[in-house]
Amino acid sequence: MNNKVIPVYVLTGFLGSGKTTLLNRILEDAKQRHRKPAILLNEVGEANVERQLIDNDIPMSELLGGCICCTSRGDLSMELVQLAQNNDPDVIWIESTGIAQPLEIMDGVTEASLYAKVELNNVITVVDARQLLDKMRIGSGKTFKLMKEQIRAANVIVLNKIDLVHVDDLAELQGALEGWNPYARIVTAMKGELDPGILYAHNEANILANKQAVKHVHDEHCAHGNCKHEHATLHDHVNAVTYYFKGFVDSVAFESFLRQLPEEIYRAKGIVSFTDTASLFLFQFAYREVDFLRITPQKPVNNVAVFIGEGFSQPDLIMQLEQLDKQQS
Repeated sequence: MNNKVIPVYVLTGFLGSGKTTLLNRILEDAKQRHRKPAILLNEVGEANVERQLIDNDIPMSELLGGCICCTSRGDLSMELVQLAQNNDPDVIWIESTGIAQPLEIMDGVTEASLYAKVELNNVITVVDARQLLDKMRIGSGKTFKLMKEQIRAANVIVLNKIDLVHVDDLAELQGALEGWNPYARIVTAMKGELDPGILYAHNEANILANKQAVKHVHDEHCAHGNCKHEHATLHDHVNAVTYYFKGFVDSVAFESFLRQLPEEIYRAKGIVSFTDTASLFLFQFAYREVDFLRITPQKPVNNVAVFIGEGFSQPDLIMQLEQLDKQQS
């Protein structure tokens, strides 16, 4: 069995922010590092002119004629599964259309983890400095609202085209970004020029924290007076956690676990095998309600649980899942 989990990164940002330029830098960096990427490109129009800018050797899927977060959202999971299964990439990048809402994209990515071993790692939002400054001066409008939503969903914010604004305006922009999303790493750039490793590195603290939680070393850190530091780094803003079960879980304990999830987790879904039944169950958690559906898949599926929320402790959540996962038959 292939236990490889493919990380997925979402590249978002309003129209004209410089996403494609940055994506090409990311792809060139991957080539130099001998890393095999795959790409999912989304365009509202029926044609994708940016396809000509990307190396033909890179596996690519296109969602055209609609936005991922609305008309094409149902196709996102299917395309991700096919990219993962047909190409076995080391990483998948999603470049969304400029009008997409990141939270809906995150939900679509986690849907794919039911059928392929993929995991959402980071949301990177690219911001056009001059464009955002103009919208801030107006202070209202649908575009400004969407830009703030894209910023608030990010793990990494790339403040691009800083050469087009005055240094005083740049400080104002950075202050606004920190106010809207104090948890994200902010990187400044001109023409998308930056070290692509930064876009991967932000999540490394969370990955390390998850491993520590599984090893149950949190108490040891607290004993040395490091609790405050640990909690400062382990609580992310908007994030997704994907957990692949190794075996069966107790149905009563699992339902109790879902009903006691913190309020900061607002969506969860997955497929589980229980110790007290031979059937597979699809579960959904939303608006504090839990629903289970007995399923008989026609294709192989993963025993997996995915969670989307903000401000919750990923290590605590994984520790609870590990405890449930020990109840194997």
